[in-house]
Amino acid sequence: MRLIHLTDPHLSHLDDVKFAQLRGKRWSGFVSWHKNRRKKYLPGVLQQLCKAVQAENADQILVTGDLVQIGMIAEIQMAAHWLHSLGTAEQVMLVPGNHDVYARDSENDVKRLWGEYLFQGQVEGTKGQWPVVRQCGPLTLIGLSTASVSPLFMASGKLDEKQLRTLPVLLKQARAAGQLVAILIHHPPLPGMTGYRKSLVNAAELEVILAAEPPDMMFYGHLHRNQETRWHDARIYCTTAASSVADAAYRVIDLEDSGDHFSLTMQLKAIDAGAKGSPGFVSIDENSWTIRRRPT
Repeated sequence: MRLIHLTDPHLSHLDDVKFAQLRGKRWSGFVSWHKNRRKKYLPGVLQQLCKAVQAENADQILVTGDLVQIGMIAEIQMAAHWLHSLGTAEQVMLVPGNHDVYARDSENDVKRLWGEYLFQGQVEGTKGQWPVVRQCGPLTLIGLSTASVSPLFMASGKLDEKQLRTLPVLLKQARAAGQLVAILIHHPPLPGMTGYRKSLVNAAELEVILAAEPPDMMFYGHLHRNQETRWHDARIYCTTAASSVADAAYRVIDLEDSGDHFSLTMQLKAIDAGAKGSPGFVSIDENSWTIRRRPT
């Protein structure tokens, strides 16, 4: 089985948006995009990365949020087209980021236009709700949403009470069934992984849950950097922004079921800025490990 992690594509542009049209937090977001982000995160880079990702023939593409800039309907529509070009809803699993739910009117549009990628496979009665569970052979993928409207100049996230209440049950069920478990989340999941402004405000509560039933892997974004954290027996991966001119990257995780254990290999592939013509993506890090199968 092959997984790919990519995050923070920031694929939308605000070329047609006028500053006078905006209200509240979107003002500061627009200024940030106009001064900095529009030069750092380019559609052409994202297009090349997606081309490389599709050539990897992954079973699941894991996308951990921030598809857009300030959560406007035109951006969300643009991102819906991008998701369909990336892969089918059965192949692509998405959790939202803080830029996706940037203002109070963003969340309903995100659920309506990205819903098949957010909630694919959910049983009747749970569609549109978090957490999301996707079964892929011996692997259980759990999607959490930390996307919530944060105050001006803040980029924090929060897990609601339902997710905190349900997650321990899902982790226990998956581990009892002998499954590998991977969690998708946008914000850094543990306390101290970033400063307060960008943090998950209830990371301490999540840490208690994870310590009782540790997952095998976690994937997140938000920080726009490549980082691997070893915590208990879990490997926690952050990946740089998928459209970053400087360091766009994605991860390839290969998983093999060997009976009494699982063999895993992770490759980090980053943009080759020195390549002639269209930039390619080359492996800059690789490691392998095994996980003993839990008795059922």
